[in-house]
Amino acid sequence: MNIKSLFGLSLLAAAITACDGGGVTLAPSNNVENSNNTTNNGGDNGDSGSTENPCASYTVSGQVIQGAFSGGNCTYSNTFVSDTRPLTEDLVINALENDGLHIFEDSLFVGEDVNANSVAQGVRIPQDGEGPSLTVEAGAKIAFFNSEDYLRISRGSRIIAEGTRDNPIIFSAVSDLRDGTATASDRGLWGGVQINGNGLTNKCTDADRQATANNPHSCNVTSEGRPATYGGNNNSENSGVLRYVQIRHAGFEVVDGDELNGLTLNAVGSGTTLENVQVYTTQDDGFEMFGGGVDLKNVVAVNVGDDSIDFSEGWTGDVQFALIVQTSGSNRCIEADNTGSSQPDNIGPYTKGRVSNMTCITSNVDTNEGTAPSSKGDAEGPLYREGSYFELYNSIITSNADGMSSNECLEVTSDQTIAGMNSGISAASGNIIACTEALKSSEIDLPAFWANGNAVIENSANLPANVIEGLSSSNKTAYVTASNLQDANGTAINVQVFDVTTLEDSFEADAAPAVGSAGSSSFYESVDFVGAVKAGNDWVSGWTTGL
Repeated sequence: MNIKSLFGLSLLAAAITACDGGGVTLAPSNNVENSNNTTNNGGDNGDSGSTENPCASYTVSGQVIQGAFSGGNCTYSNTFVSDTRPLTEDLVINALENDGLHIFEDSLFVGEDVNANSVAQGVRIPQDGEGPSLTVEAGAKIAFFNSEDYLRISRGSRIIAEGTRDNPIIFSAVSDLRDGTATASDRGLWGGVQINGNGLTNKCTDADRQATANNPHSCNVTSEGRPATYGGNNNSENSGVLRYVQIRHAGFEVVDGDELNGLTLNAVGSGTTLENVQVYTTQDDGFEMFGGGVDLKNVVAVNVGDDSIDFSEGWTGDVQFALIVQTSGSNRCIEADNTGSSQPDNIGPYTKGRVSNMTCITSNVDTNEGTAPSSKGDAEGPLYREGSYFELYNSIITSNADGMSSNECLEVTSDQTIAGMNSGISAASGNIIACTEALKSSEIDLPAFWANGNAVIENSANLPANVIEGLSSSNKTAYVTASNLQDANGTAINVQVFDVTTLEDSFEADAAPAVGSAGSSSFYESVDFVGAVKAGNDWVSGWTTGL
């Protein structure tokens, strides 16, 4: 008998058959009347008695379906949830005592996917919280057995994962959280987290975004991974909260070009909260936004195999305080496209990411080299291309290699992207680049563009510069901005910090920066430093890993 069958029998044995009416059964209270809600530990906890089953559960047709509790862990078979058996009821996953794990033997899909075929048959696309919610409490640890399995939140459903600095929520693989065998080279041990929303994507037309007799819209784009659907007309939709969350060893590659990422945000709206989220050691991208308007604050990407932050398909969002550290093989800190190489660049809605206070530390490791090799490309800084526009403020781009040797630390290409720079649609101010190959473009005078309000240190005689306190090839994971910004000769590096609180909340991607008075922004915080982390205010420590 295979392991899934064994756990399936255990789960059914633990199921509760008498419960009052629908809804969700939370972790049982101390006053459980149904004596079936126990699991015999068989001496696992030092006695032969029984204990309450703390595993997550939900109710269907009067029957409670619950995970199996053994050895301090909860296990959920494919009869609890899977890619073909998505959750249709709310579910709460509590933290377990003694660092117990919630182990999923299949994918954890929340909400039913409504695709184009279903829409054609009159099925309504769930909107903005109409679907079920997954709530994950602070300190919970969730592990997946199989590389192809992942957590997916369907359109209209929500995830509420609110950890704390002392008790972050961790999503990873069994080999990491249970066995302790995962290393920095072990990428793609499970799929990752995917959230599908009803936001805008330029893979749909204006006609697709119009309401029909049966639906709020008929925009239905197929995502990467197992077929699922995203897109719509609501860029302010709320798909939930991720706060103090680690996503580790994720990013299974289905086939080349069809990969799961650490955190995939498909047309996710700005009502969603993403704060203090880390991706660590992923096979493909760290954070990837396909359309939508979701914002990110206090995010960390360490040892990402491909691009740490990747956005396209008309994403218009804000990022503040982003720490990116390449410890070995990686590709780009940022990769920005408008539509992708298979379509013309000039399709709206257009892509524009506004990023402030990023620290991008590249490794100068080439493809398939280093201690944790990546096949995705050479380690580089941001790349803006294929019609994307950008605003970049108060950021540091550098290298942790000897002498700050690097591949290109900032690159721009393609006609529409270049035109946006020439016309003032794109902007950069308050930034420092310190690496040997600072700027790359054959289509624009990038040094001239960069000269206005930014600093470049690329001459080997002036490197390594003191931009990150203690950063070196022997201390690759240093990340705090240096108090005294100087080149190798002690000459001060002077940049004026751009006041990002002047940025208006509403902006057009294909227009000049929307700037008002100080305090206009409800998202950006006032800063007096460049880079992600200021000395004396280390928001990264205490809840992250790999640093």
